[in-house]
This record gives sequence, C-alpha cells and structure tokens, in this order.
Amino acid sequence: MSLAELLVALSLGGIVIAAASSSMLRQQRGVRWIEELTGAELQLRPVMQLLADDLSYLDASAGDVAAGQATDSSLQLRAGVAASLTCDSASTVTLLPETTATPALGSSARTPAVGDSLWLYRGGAFGWRARAVLGVSRVASACAMPASSAAPTYRLVLDAPADVPAGTPVRVTRWERWVVYRGGDGRWYAGIRDYSPATARFLAAQPIAGPFLHALRGGARTGFRYFDAAGADLDPDGTNERSIARVRITALSVVPSAIDSVRHDSADAVLSRPGAP
Repeated sequence: MSLAELLVALSLGGIVIAAASSSMLRQQRGVRWIEELTGAELQLRPVMQLLADDLSYLDASAGDVAAGQATDSSLQLRAGVAASLTCDSASTVTLLPETTATPALGSSARTPAVGDSLWLYRGGAFGWRARAVLGVSRVASACAMPASSAAPTYRLVLDAPADVPAGTPVRVTRWERWVVYRGGDGRWYAGIRDYSPATARFLAAQPIAGPFLHALRGGARTGFRYFDAAGADLDPDGTNERSIARVRITALSVVPSAIDSVRHDSADAVLSRPGAP
C-alpha cells in the first residue's frame, strides 16, 4: 500500500469513527433525555396517589377543607386516622379492633386523639354525621368479638350522643396540611405537615416528592389550583372553601437535557360525594 493509499484509508476510517461516535453520542443523549422526562413525570405520582386517597373521603361542603387554608402552596384537610365499627351507642363510642369479622374496615392506622372528628355512617339516605372527640381511652373490649383479637380497643368520648346502633361504620379524621415548601437545601418540595393534638400544632413538613422548580416568569408554578362542581376556577378566600369539588396539583420539574428545560405535570383529585367523612 502506497503512502497516498494509507492516508486515504486513515481519512476514511476517521470519518467512519467520527460518524459512529456522533451517533452513539446522540443515542446516549436521547436515552438520558427520556430518563429525565420519565423521572420528572414520576415525581408527581406519589403526591397524587396520597392526595387522591385523602380527598376521596372528604366533603368540602361539610368543612373538611379548612377555611383560609387552601392556597396555591398549602391545603389543609381532614385526613383519615382510623376506620372501624361501633359496638355501643351513647355519649361514648367504642371502636372494634380489626378482626376476621371486620377485615374490610381495618383497624386504627393511628391512635385516635382529642381534637379528632368521628364520622358515623347513617345509611345512604342520611350519609355521614360528625362528632368531636373530647376524650380517648384504651379499654378492655366491651364488645363481643373473637377472643383471639389482640388489637387495641378505644373508647371515644363525644361532644354529643352518637345515636346510632352498634355495628355502625365509623371513621376518625384529623387535620393534615399539604404544602409546597422550601427545604433546608434551598430547593422546593411537596410534603405533608401532620397535626399534633397534644401540642395543637402542625409538625415540620415531611417531603413526599421533589425537588421541583418553584415558579416560572410566565406565572406557572408548582402548587395547587381549585375548581367548583361546574369545573370553573375557584379562588379560595376563607368563605368559599365549601364549594371546592376538585383540586389540581402542578409540578414543574427541571429536565436539563430537554430542549424545553422545564416539564409541566398536572393531575386532578376529586373530592368525594357530599356527606362522606
């Protein structure tokens, strides 16, 4: 092979290698872009799953969304604490623990506390009715149940007689605050602030997803929007929270490899039918 032929071969080889490298680089960028888009989309899913679960038991018309606490960065609502059956009816209600007879209703996910709300189901025609919990004590079972049940039994002192028969489905709810907040690292997250009945205060926010981009110059931002039953935008002002029928949460996620470096993800959660706890 002559020197000229060698030079031509080296030049062609360099062109082929450069083309192959460019193709591999484009493929790597494409894979990274897809991964980042997928990651941005997945950021919103845990928030929506938990929020949808909470809202599915709420009725804004009954005051389950706190007045003055529904903003673009905060949403205070009543979250589920326990679900059970009653075994008596008076100014106190004893909750049955989970047994083979009540597996579908479950037992206390958290311990009921003073300041919680007890909701008693009175049938499809009457829906759920609320009572304030004024006292809680752990008691030996006052109800007929399998002797093998070792789950705790709680007696709740109410602000008014329950006036329902034994075996009535009940749920206990407690205030909970969803927030979009700035963490200690300076980045923005979606999280929950649990309410402590003992201190009558909300605890520090616990992150669920993030980090997110807080806001764009055009006005879009990570946070909540509200709609009424007709689908119209609702701006909560402390007097109209009972009209909220749907909540939309939007998350802005940075996608460095995308042409548009910010991904907008939104999803809606619908409040339950009127009368649910």
